[in-house]
Amino acid sequence: MKFYVQNPQIRAPRLGILKNEGKKNIEIETPVVLLHTQGGHIPHVTHEVFKLVSKEPQILQIPLVSMHNFQETLQYYNGSISEFIGSKDSLTCVTLQDPSYLTKQGHHVKENIPVWTKYGKVLYDSEKYMNLVETFKPDMYYLLSDGDTNKTSAPKRISKAVENTINFNKQCLDRHRESVVLKEAFVMAPIAGGYCIKSRQKCIQALLKNMHELNGFLIDGLHNNGPEVEFLPFEEIKDVLEYVIKNIPSEKLCSVQGCWNPVNVLKLVQTGIDMFDTSYCRILTERSAAMTFPIEDNEELESFEINLRHSKYADDFTPIMFSCQCLTCNRYSRGYIHHLLTVQELLAPVLIMIHNVYHYLRFFKKIRNSIKSNTLNNFENRISELYKIHQDKILTAKPEEARYIYNRSNVGDIE
Repeated sequence: MKFYVQNPQIRAPRLGILKNEGKKNIEIETPVVLLHTQGGHIPHVTHEVFKLVSKEPQILQIPLVSMHNFQETLQYYNGSISEFIGSKDSLTCVTLQDPSYLTKQGHHVKENIPVWTKYGKVLYDSEKYMNLVETFKPDMYYLLSDGDTNKTSAPKRISKAVENTINFNKQCLDRHRESVVLKEAFVMAPIAGGYCIKSRQKCIQALLKNMHELNGFLIDGLHNNGPEVEFLPFEEIKDVLEYVIKNIPSEKLCSVQGCWNPVNVLKLVQTGIDMFDTSYCRILTERSAAMTFPIEDNEELESFEINLRHSKYADDFTPIMFSCQCLTCNRYSRGYIHHLLTVQELLAPVLIMIHNVYHYLRFFKKIRNSIKSNTLNNFENRISELYKIHQDKILTAKPEEARYIYNRSNVGDIE
């Protein structure tokens, strides 16, 4: 699998292609969004249902934390992770943590990374991690890293995160060189260092020694995942982000993880980020919210998002969005989904998730088209203005209304 980028000399809004020339023979344009999964499936949506959402080739994000208990089964299965989960025509990307869950801080053990599964804490060193990656046989994967840093991390924790990440990357690459099943895999190296420029510099310099073996980079350690990332101010990450992007090879793919809101996604694309994930869709679905911000100029604006639990939708027989062509909007009304939520019917989050994923894929298609037509700035300005109006509503709403505009879910807790 290879990455080809237009204008590789610069880091700016750019178009690229991820090309798998093996059995699947798939080409995917960037900027791209990985389909966030848990246990190999998009939350609330089966692979069969997703085929009704999009027939275009996709990349599935496979967090190790949700697949840890399948390793032994996969060893007996002796196939790839995409075949095992019933999506053999999709590409797969193995990551360490689940971006939709808050990653617990601390609990560090020398030369190990703690991973919090539903059955408790599991420690991973480089050997154990690479054993699992070889078992999964993904098309893409991130090397093991220590990403337990955020804005408030102490210098000692940041220094340790960098040291661990450098060691993990070296050990994982040594194993990768010897691996037969991973020789065609797309390898991405996480860059640690929190919000310390010198620490980021140290990590980058160490990783660049093996630059010819790396296909891309992950800017790690900006947050601890979970719902709070949606409201992380871009100004906080801007300096670190721009430094990292400026100092890594521009021909390599660059990615971030987390449930970034659409405004921050556009700002990240403007700086040169190529790959994201759909954990934002899940975060919204868990609080019964549906994306309604207009993507095309001719779409009407009602609100940036709507919470379908609100009683005002009880007798609303219109679709979530008139201009949306997803399965949910074509067949179901807001009032019906509100009823399903009220009686706690499992179909409710399925219908909301279908719409949110479809809308988010449209959003990224619009980003790519805007880059092609050199209108990305206009698109960003329009979305930013709409998002500001939405945030102002939250600040000025009465308490009984505010809980419907933004009702924080407990999605960050591992069940």
